[in-house]
Amino acid sequence: MSAPAHTTTHERFLQSARDAVIAHAEAEGTITAEQAARLRHAKLLYGIGDGSYRGVCHYDAWENGVGRVDVIEVAASAQESFVQLAGTTLHELAHVLAGWGSGHGSAWKEAAVSLGFTVKPEAAGQVYRLAMFAPALRFRVHALAAEIGDGSPAFMRGGSGLHIVLPKPCSAGVGTKGGTSRGKGSGSRLRLWECECERPVKVRTASDDFKAHCDTCGAAFTRRS
Repeated sequence: MSAPAHTTTHERFLQSARDAVIAHAEAEGTITAEQAARLRHAKLLYGIGDGSYRGVCHYDAWENGVGRVDVIEVAASAQESFVQLAGTTLHELAHVLAGWGSGHGSAWKEAAVSLGFTVKPEAAGQVYRLAMFAPALRFRVHALAAEIGDGSPAFMRGGSGLHIVLPKPCSAGVGTKGGTSRGKGSGSRLRLWECECERPVKVRTASDDFKAHCDTCGAAFTRRS
């Protein structure tokens, strides 16, 4: 048997991994057609990040003709392996499925299992392994990864200027239903909340009464602006 052609890019790998996750969940009957459509419409990006997070979900942050949809970024600067990329993609898709306000609670954990994890994931420092994926999905992810041929991130060696640190858990999504996404120029509707980590997790939300705790330090988020 000849070796697989290494022609897939990281961007295509993420999109194919997303398709595989949705197809698996549909075949298992664990998501509805409406939920599958929402996951497919979400904007999935292979971005740079800043080295401190693996992925993030921005709720209602993109308009693509079907209404406001969520944006998922999987960060290249925190990439560790193709398994981690696929696990992060499923992790963030679970945020889309669970919806804003679910954080890393039971709804998110159940969503992750319904999409293809065999165990309920943990948010803090989760290391994904192929054994965590349902068998059929596991083999599909492995086969897709074998086709990646566009190199690998070299931020730590290439003098990119990024300060690479151990990736933290995602902050359980950014933005609100009907609100505005995080970022420069996002407007005064968003309030800044921080936890008590040495390098605080920052969350922007339109809520003046944001009740959430950081999965890393355990502290409640405190409003800063």
